[in-house]
Amino acid sequence: MWNMARGMRGSHLLAAFWIITLFTDADGQGTSNDLTGFSLSPPYFNLAESASISASATCGQDETGSPRYELYCKLVGGPTTGLPTQNIQGQFCDYCNSIDPNKAHLVTNAIDGTERWWQSPPLSRGMGYNMVNVTLDLRQLFHVAYVLIKFANSPRPDLWVLERSVDNGRTFTPWQYFAHSKRECIESFGKQPNARIINDDDQLCTTEYSRIVPLENGEIVVSLVNGRPGSRNFTYSPVLQDFTKATNIRLHFLRTNTLLGHLISKAQRDPTVTRRYYYSIKDISIGGRCVCHGHAQVCGGGRNQDNPSRFQCECQHNTCGESCDRCCPGFNQKPWRAATVDSPNECQPCQCFSHAFDCYYDPEVEKMGASLDTFGRYDGGGVCINCQHNTAGVNCEKCLEGFYRPFGVPPESPTGCTPCSCDERTTAGCEMGSGRCICKPQFAGESCNRCADGYYYYPDCIRYPVNPTTTKSPAGPIVACICDYRGTAYGVCDASGRCLCRQDVEGERCDRCRPGYHSFPNCQGNVIPKIEKLISRPSLQTSIYIALNSSSDALLLLFL
Repeated sequence: MWNMARGMRGSHLLAAFWIITLFTDADGQGTSNDLTGFSLSPPYFNLAESASISASATCGQDETGSPRYELYCKLVGGPTTGLPTQNIQGQFCDYCNSIDPNKAHLVTNAIDGTERWWQSPPLSRGMGYNMVNVTLDLRQLFHVAYVLIKFANSPRPDLWVLERSVDNGRTFTPWQYFAHSKRECIESFGKQPNARIINDDDQLCTTEYSRIVPLENGEIVVSLVNGRPGSRNFTYSPVLQDFTKATNIRLHFLRTNTLLGHLISKAQRDPTVTRRYYYSIKDISIGGRCVCHGHAQVCGGGRNQDNPSRFQCECQHNTCGESCDRCCPGFNQKPWRAATVDSPNECQPCQCFSHAFDCYYDPEVEKMGASLDTFGRYDGGGVCINCQHNTAGVNCEKCLEGFYRPFGVPPESPTGCTPCSCDERTTAGCEMGSGRCICKPQFAGESCNRCADGYYYYPDCIRYPVNPTTTKSPAGPIVACICDYRGTAYGVCDASGRCLCRQDVEGERCDRCRPGYHSFPNCQGNVIPKIEKLISRPSLQTSIYIALNSSSDALLLLFL
C-alpha cells in the first residue's frame, strides 16, 4: 500500500489517506479477511500504468492528428520579464505543437509517470472544445476502487461525467457526476446534489471538485467503494461488485472552468479570453485489481502467450479462466459460484470412474438425482463427456450396447467392459454382470435362437397379422380378432371375438394342431390310429395278413 501511495508522484496526503482506507474497506474485513475468510483477493495496483489512453482533441494537433502551432495562455499571471512570446498583455502564454518534444502535450503524458501533461485545445479554436473525452482502455475487466486525477496548468473542469464501460468501450454509463452548483446537478443530470449514498450502485452528483480554485495543480479523488453499504462486506454485495467493474474509463468533459463564467458568452469571440480556457491533466491513477471472484490471491501479466500484456488470475478452488469465472474441466458436479468470506465454493469433481476427462453441469440431472458424486452420493448434476473404454451413462458407469462388465470387475477398470458373446442380429446386447443375451422383442430362447410368441418364420420372425373383424360385437364396441389366420376358417372369428378354427386345429388363437395331427399349420393325421381302425374290420383281416408279409410300401398303399 505505502509503495503505491509513494507511486502517486507526490499526491496530496489526503489522497494517500483515501487510498489506504479504500484498501481496507474493499476487502470487507481489512487484513484479517486474508487470515480468516475463504474469499481470496489479489492486491490492488495502478491500472493506468498498463492501460492505453486516447483523447478526442489535443492542443497542437488538428482534427486529423497533424501537428500545428497553437497559442494558449494561463489563467494565472506570468512573470513581467522573459521571452516576449511568453508574456502577452500580462498573460503567461506559450505554444503547443505535437511534433515538438518541448511543446507537445500528448494524452500519453497523463499516464507516463513524468511531470509532462496532456492539454486540450483552447476555446479560442472553437467553443465546441468545451466537450472533450479522455478514454482509458484497461484491456480487460477489473474491479476499480478509486480514480485519482491530478490537473496541470488549468483549473479542474466545471461540468463533467466520470463514465465506465464493461463491454470494451462499446457503451458507456455514468459512474459519477460533477457540477459547479447544486442547480447544475439537477438541471444537467437530474440528480440531487451531494446526496447521501443509499444503494451500492447510486450515481452521485458532487459540487466539491468544480470550484475555480486552485487555478493549477488541483486534484479529484473519486471513491467507488467507500461509504457504500456493501463496502464492509464486499464479497456478499454482488451489486457493488458489478458497480465497480470496468473495462474502459472515460472522462467526459462538458465545460471548462472560467473566471467570469457569466460573461463567457460575450467574450467568446475574444481570443485573449478564450485562449486561457482548456483542460490539462498531469496524472491519472486508477486503483483496481483483477476480477478473480474470490478464487485467487495473485494476478499477474505475461501468463497469456497470445496477449502477454493481459493480466490473469492464478486460480484456486478448481476454477479456471482469466477471471476464475468457470470450473476447470472435470469439476462441474456443482454449478460454479464465486467464493465468499464464509465458503470457498470450490468446484467439485465429477465421478466418471476415470473414463472421461471432462463433464458439464445439468440442473435437470441434479433435480432427478441421477448423478453420482465422488463420495458415492447422488448429489449434483455432473454429466461426463466422451466416455472412453466402451462406457456410457451419466457417470460412465454403464457399458455401451454390445458390452458388459462381469461380476467383480470394478467400474473404474479400463478393460472392464468386454464384448457380449451374442448374435447382434437377434439380441440387444447382454446383461451387466452375467453377460446373458438380451433378446430383441421378436426373438426368444436362451440364445435368442427362436421366434417369440406372436412371431413366425425364424430367423426373420415375422409378426402374425392382426385382422380386424367386420361384425359388430353384441358385447359392445368392435374389437380386433387375435387369431392365427393360418388355422382359422371362414370369417376368422365370430361376433364375440372367438377364433373360428379349422377341423384339425385348436387353441384360443387357432395356433396348434388337435391331438392326432401334427405339423401346424398343415396338421397331418397320424398313421397308427388308421391301422387300428382297419384291423377292427373282419373283412379285411386276410388282406392285412398278406400285406404284413409284403413290403412296407404295399402296407401304406393299402391304408391310403
